[in-house]
Amino acid sequence: MIGNIVSFFIFLALVPTFYIIYRNKSTKEFQSIPYLVALFSSMLWLYYAFLKGHSLLLITINSFGCVIEIVYITIYIAYAPRATRVRIDH
Repeated sequence: MIGNIVSFFIFLALVPTFYIIYRNKSTKEFQSIPYLVALFSSMLWLYYAFLKGHSLLLITINSFGCVIEIVYITIYIAYAPRATRVRIDH
Protein backbone atom coordinates (compact mmCIF):
# COMPACT_ATOMS: atom_id res chain seq x y z
CA MET A 1 0.00 0.00 0.00
CA ILE A 2 2.81 2.44 0.87
CA GLY A 3 4.43 1.62 -2.47
CA ASN A 4 1.28 2.66 -4.32
CA ILE A 5 1.16 5.97 -2.46
CA VAL A 6 4.80 6.67 -3.32
CA SER A 7 4.22 5.63 -6.95
CA PHE A 8 1.19 7.91 -7.13
CA PHE A 9 3.33 10.90 -6.15
CA ILE A 10 6.09 9.84 -8.54
CA PHE A 11 3.59 9.89 -11.43
CA LEU A 12 2.44 13.35 -10.32
CA ALA A 13 6.03 14.65 -10.09
CA LEU A 14 5.83 15.78 -13.72
CA VAL A 15 2.90 18.15 -13.14
CA PRO A 16 5.26 21.18 -12.72
CA THR A 17 6.98 20.29 -16.02
CA PHE A 18 3.68 20.19 -17.85
CA TYR A 19 2.59 23.41 -16.19
CA ILE A 20 5.71 25.01 -17.72
CA ILE A 21 4.85 23.52 -21.12
CA TYR A 22 1.27 24.82 -20.81
CA ARG A 23 2.39 28.27 -19.62
CA ASN A 24 5.01 28.67 -22.37
CA LYS A 25 2.82 26.97 -25.00
CA SER A 26 5.97 25.14 -26.13
CA THR A 27 7.95 21.93 -25.53
CA LYS A 28 11.27 23.44 -26.66
CA GLU A 29 13.54 22.19 -23.89
CA PHE A 30 11.78 18.90 -23.17
CA GLN A 31 12.07 15.52 -24.91
CA SER A 32 9.12 13.13 -25.36
CA ILE A 33 11.11 9.91 -24.80
CA PRO A 34 10.79 9.79 -20.95
CA TYR A 35 7.00 10.08 -21.12
CA LEU A 36 6.74 7.36 -23.76
CA VAL A 37 9.02 5.07 -21.76
CA ALA A 38 6.98 5.68 -18.59
CA LEU A 39 3.77 4.82 -20.48
CA PHE A 40 5.34 1.66 -21.88
CA SER A 41 6.58 0.68 -18.40
CA SER A 42 3.12 1.16 -16.86
CA MET A 43 1.57 -0.87 -19.66
CA LEU A 44 4.05 -3.72 -19.11
CA TRP A 45 3.41 -3.73 -15.36
CA LEU A 46 -0.32 -3.72 -16.02
CA TYR A 47 0.04 -6.67 -18.38
CA TYR A 48 2.10 -8.52 -15.75
CA ALA A 49 -0.52 -7.79 -13.08
CA PHE A 50 -3.30 -9.24 -15.23
CA LEU A 51 -1.22 -12.33 -15.99
CA LYS A 52 -0.34 -12.84 -12.34
CA GLY A 53 -3.91 -12.39 -11.13
CA HIS A 54 -5.03 -11.17 -7.72
CA SER A 55 -2.84 -8.07 -8.04
CA LEU A 56 -5.24 -5.27 -7.24
CA LEU A 57 -2.51 -2.90 -6.06
CA LEU A 58 -0.45 -3.37 -9.23
CA ILE A 59 -3.52 -2.95 -11.41
CA THR A 60 -4.71 0.23 -9.69
CA ILE A 61 -1.41 2.12 -9.66
CA ASN A 62 -0.39 1.13 -13.18
CA SER A 63 -3.85 1.97 -14.54
CA PHE A 64 -3.40 5.41 -13.00
CA GLY A 65 0.11 5.53 -14.49
CA CYS A 66 -1.21 4.74 -17.98
CA VAL A 67 -3.92 7.40 -17.72
CA ILE A 68 -1.61 10.14 -16.40
CA GLU A 69 1.11 9.35 -18.96
CA ILE A 70 -1.45 9.49 -21.79
CA VAL A 71 -2.53 12.89 -20.47
CA TYR A 72 1.12 14.04 -20.37
CA ILE A 73 1.76 12.81 -23.92
CA THR A 74 -1.42 14.46 -25.18
CA ILE A 75 -0.36 17.79 -23.67
CA TYR A 76 3.12 17.33 -25.09
CA ILE A 77 1.77 16.70 -28.60
CA ALA A 78 -0.60 19.66 -28.34
CA TYR A 79 2.30 22.04 -27.67
CA ALA A 80 4.98 20.38 -29.80
CA PRO A 81 6.33 22.52 -32.63
CA ARG A 82 4.51 21.82 -35.88
CA ALA A 83 7.79 20.85 -37.58
CA THR A 84 8.19 17.87 -35.22
CA ARG A 85 4.69 16.51 -35.66
CA VAL A 86 4.14 13.69 -38.12
CA ARG A 87 1.93 14.79 -40.98
CA ILE A 88 -0.51 12.29 -42.40
CA ASP A 89 -1.98 13.10 -45.79
CA HIS A 90 -5.22 11.46 -46.77
